[in-house]
Amino acid sequence: MQRHALSILFAALAAALAAVSAYAFAGGDGGRHLIIGIAALAVAAWLATLSASAFRRRR
Repeated sequence: MQRHALSILFAALAAALAAVSAYAFAGGDGGRHLIIGIAALAVAAWLATLSASAFRRRR
């Protein structure tokens, strides 16, 4: 049960960071927007892999 909850938490955080990344990319073409967008996208991808890994181990 704990791994399932952890998987859901990581998936929710990944989705939130993906939304932050999309908002940063849509917000403008300045350097700050690109840095924040790339960083948020990288962390979202990392959390998505953690979520998938926690989900696979549960089965």
